[in-house]
Amino acid sequence: MTSDKVLEILELDYFIDNYQILKNINFSVSKGEFVGLIGPNGAGKTTLLKCINGINKGKGQIIINNLKLEKLSTKKIAREVALMHQDTSVSFPFPAIDVVLAGRYPYLKFAEVESADDYKIARKYMSYTNTLQFEKKPITTVSGGERQRIFFAKILTQETEIILLDEPTSSLDIAHEEQIFRYCRDLCTKGKTVIAAVHDLKIASRYCSRLILLKGGKIIADGSVDEVLTTENISLAYDVNAIVYKNNITGLLDFYIPDSEDAFQDTKEGNKAEKKKIHVIGGCGAGSDIIRQLFEREYKLTAGVLSKGDSDLNCAEAFGVKCVVEKPFSDIEDEKLSENIEYIKKADITILCNIPFGIYNIKNLEAARYASKLIIIEDEPPEERDFTGGKAIETYKKLKENAIVTSSPKLQEKIDVVY
Repeated sequence: MTSDKVLEILELDYFIDNYQILKNINFSVSKGEFVGLIGPNGAGKTTLLKCINGINKGKGQIIINNLKLEKLSTKKIAREVALMHQDTSVSFPFPAIDVVLAGRYPYLKFAEVESADDYKIARKYMSYTNTLQFEKKPITTVSGGERQRIFFAKILTQETEIILLDEPTSSLDIAHEEQIFRYCRDLCTKGKTVIAAVHDLKIASRYCSRLILLKGGKIIADGSVDEVLTTENISLAYDVNAIVYKNNITGLLDFYIPDSEDAFQDTKEGNKAEKKKIHVIGGCGAGSDIIRQLFEREYKLTAGVLSKGDSDLNCAEAFGVKCVVEKPFSDIEDEKLSENIEYIKKADITILCNIPFGIYNIKNLEAARYASKLIIIEDEPPEERDFTGGKAIETYKKLKENAIVTSSPKLQEKIDVVY
């Protein structure tokens, strides 16, 4: 290993009886990395952590700080690596401070009691994890989240360079879940290395510097958050039709899983939606939910003209919908109008959403005249949405003469009627 590598795993396999749990695992971890192990249940995340900690004896090589794991005693391993298990239940009412002090056992000789320095270290990490107030409280009387943080303090009290966490926030509320991961990120900036099995992909994407995606005991992706959390990788690992996109509010990766029951129902009915093309005329957020519903039913979608920064455009792009896009607060140029009309002509149905009408998008109404079949969503009277001095209403009324008018909740019913 090079000097900055603290862990290297080479050709690791792990079996229970004749069943192989881990298959040819190869990766190395450098000092200061915060590595998230992600993947579905049964992928091998916990098993891998136990192999690194020496609990599970696999085939292959694990090297920690240039030392081969197989040659290290249990106490020596415990000075190099600390593992916090997912199950933190305790049946005996030990005071919390005694639980935390158990992290000092690698440094004590046989029958040696903890020193004042050991108590000082334990209290330092209890303070760090906001659990010092529970010092004398029996561990059996604290809440699950409090117990989780006490055990986290115990792991820190072990003062190892490598920290292994198995679902470290399973009993925590949102605030303390975030706090644990902030602790981990802070520890990594100070030179510690954290490897954590994480079930929450949003948390993993927010805090981990690197992700390793497992499925069926194999590594199927390893790299930065953006490299690993792709639509293809998540769909492959979790057997879902996932959509991965950047949340424009938080700036972070987000995930959307279409309703599997809807997809199953479409399959049973021969998936009549599959070959149907629908064009959505939206804007100002009026089309987002419509686009989502139609995407779930597997229609082939296009949309336009939408302005950059519009939430409808963000939604459409997240679902991979082809869009006609115009600059914000600008008239729709003739080229964009023509492109929109071409999409409308190719569509089996065009849907005009419950959008407000202004001088910048009035050409969307003009383009709707080219629809072979037009459905207008009218959740609010058009007069309340007209900001053109009545010009838009004239075009709108002409469109209604040859259109089906409905409300958002009844849209699918009207689409079925058209087909």
